Amino acid sequence: MRASVARRVSLAQAGTVVLFAMAVLSTTYASDPWADRVVRYTRGTQTGSGAFGDPQVALGSPERLTGEGVFPSVVSMFNPPFGEDEIVEIDFGGELVVEFDEPIVDDPANPFGIDLTVFGNGGFIDVDFPNGQLGDPPATFGVDPMEVSVSNDGVTFVSLGTFSEGLFPTQGYLDSDPFDAGPGSVLTDFTRPIDPALTLSDFSGLPYEQALALYDGSGGGTPIDIAAAGHTSISFLRIAGVAAGVSIEIDAFAAVPEPATAAMLPTFLLFGCAFRRKK
Repeated sequence: MRASVARRVSLAQAGTVVLFAMAVLSTTYASDPWADRVVRYTRGTQTGSGAFGDPQVALGSPERLTGEGVFPSVVSMFNPPFGEDEIVEIDFGGELVVEFDEPIVDDPANPFGIDLTVFGNGGFIDVDFPNGQLGDPPATFGVDPMEVSVSNDGVTFVSLGTFSEGLFPTQGYLDSDPFDAGPGSVLTDFTRPIDPALTLSDFSGLPYEQALALYDGSGGGTPIDIAAAGHTSISFLRIAGVAAGVSIEIDAFAAVPEPATAAMLPTFLLFGCAFRRKK
């Protein structure tokens, strides 16, 4: 582990109570933020080998480790999930429809007004492998267009438009190097959306540590505001391939917890600080 990352570990340990509080509150207010079942899957005009065709892998939490049993490594902004048991492919004309047991609420009070995050397998290209250095300008791979539609009844879907899959590549840990073979000890928050005002140019020429700072504890993903659908909440999400000859790969989906989580955070922090003083 490089010295710069070691310094981050110390800072991360100091913030362990904060992350613990966030995890507890996230469980309280969004005990199941992930997609729960596949309603429909059509691969579309196949562009690949026929692999990556299991839609069930899009259920549950995004991946933090990838390549287990072959080439194990952390999931990072430079190293997205790549296993057949981790991502499902949607080709041109194909679709994946999933359902959430707990409705996703349209709440302007959510961080940045974001209600939902889509996790794909896009990534930043490391121009100084394996140190995690972005180029100037930055280059990406696997960042492909997808149509996102939502529904409150599973019958009528409203398109929210076309987004980039893997817009902000998934980051599994706060204290790992980009290609570590083993897991880190401090988790990112997959239910914390990244600032959608950020653009690729904001990452131009940044080293890993500075790029990680822009994530601000988030696990990345493509942030989605469902307000344009005109529903107070939705339970169904549809991802469709929209570009001929291009496939998209989906890892998972996450709902953003209700803002009540943030309101209770100070109480947990005070409790955590008191606990630390007693040790």
